[in-house]
Amino acid sequence: MKIAHIGPRLARRGGPAGYLYELARAAQGYQWQGHTLVFPPMAHAEQPPSSPGWWSRAGAHLRRLKRSVAGAPRFYRPDAADLTAAPGVIHRNMLQVAMDAIRDAAESIDGALEGNGADVLFTHDMATAEYLVERRRAHQQVWLMLHSPMPQALYHGWSWAVPEFDWRKILDLADVRSWINRELDVCARVDRIILPCPPAGDELARTDRRFATVLAHADYVLTGAAGSSPNPAGATRAQWRRRWRLPDDLPVGLYLGNAQPYRGLDVLLRALDLLPERSDVPGVVAVAGPAIESLPFRRRLRALGHVSDVSGLLRAVDFAINVNRFSLFDLSMIEAAEAGKPLLLHAVGGNLTFRNLGAGCVMLPNLEPPTVAAGLTQMFSLSPQRRQALGRASRACYEAHLTPAHLCERHQQLYDEADSRTRQVGRA
Repeated sequence: MKIAHIGPRLARRGGPAGYLYELARAAQGYQWQGHTLVFPPMAHAEQPPSSPGWWSRAGAHLRRLKRSVAGAPRFYRPDAADLTAAPGVIHRNMLQVAMDAIRDAAESIDGALEGNGADVLFTHDMATAEYLVERRRAHQQVWLMLHSPMPQALYHGWSWAVPEFDWRKILDLADVRSWINRELDVCARVDRIILPCPPAGDELARTDRRFATVLAHADYVLTGAAGSSPNPAGATRAQWRRRWRLPDDLPVGLYLGNAQPYRGLDVLLRALDLLPERSDVPGVVAVAGPAIESLPFRRRLRALGHVSDVSGLLRAVDFAINVNRFSLFDLSMIEAAEAGKPLLLHAVGGNLTFRNLGAGCVMLPNLEPPTVAAGLTQMFSLSPQRRQALGRASRACYEAHLTPAHLCERHQQLYDEADSRTRQVGRA
């Protein structure tokens, strides 16, 4: 079969672009048996990892100080009437999201429909799948890989419109319900749905039980990935810590991600205030991703801002933290497992799969700040021997399940099974 992956230009980040980047990179060294793969073009040449200069860091910390004194700036919020109208502001936003996704995938869409003879149009977002279901040729199948652990309208309405709302309240908005119905319809119309693991599908069903029906026959292709950079000249942990100005004599946990509401950063920050005194339980949390100036001052918090060299940062810390309210199967946790780090995880979605695969995990049963604080206390208090044992378990999990070769093998199996079924139907 010829499989055309449809999506945006490839780039090392989250979502479809990052997933396809990892798959395309792994595919270069894999001998595909009986199948040809086509990928979107690369966004740009990879740049060498870099850290912000001292002037940039100083400016960010000054803005952070100003914000701590003057308070957070006012952010846009839609008018309450427009938020509850049907159609209203969320509907308009979702239309724009759909148009942007189709525009970003235009190169691979045009190639698949006009000339590369693809048998499978392997899509990575709802809007592109819907677009291609209506325009595919008679012999072409449309597959859809879901990259979000929640419906798209919930994700965008929550992240963009009202991040301070409880997600259950957002589900009640008319536009969100309408777009969930549309997403369920697309899932029912495509030929295959692909998820990384069954608990990821449970996350969608948690928001709307109807997803359990449309995902009942989903295929599961566990993600694999590799870090971005080797360890130059065997640099020590102390050298890596100096690079990010992390204390050399304290345990350091790492939150790696953005500040979108589903990521649970707000709970993590509240949990820091509940930790015992540093003299009793020493340790700090480094936060990489959110802008430095957006984070409050906390004695146990180290704000790093954007970090391009994730592999290097992981060498500097003692454990990784994932406090997602919803979890698919995070690339950052795969990279943490590759680096041999213990994982502090909220026990939902794809985080459960890391535990089930044998990674060195400490699981949080809920996201109440006292629970997160207790988990941090446990991680900070680990003996060196216990920390090393958990790290070895994470690395063993990576080697056994999560390498780029494993990712390609699982795609090969998916394509083989689909090709066999197509042949059986043709003979019938």
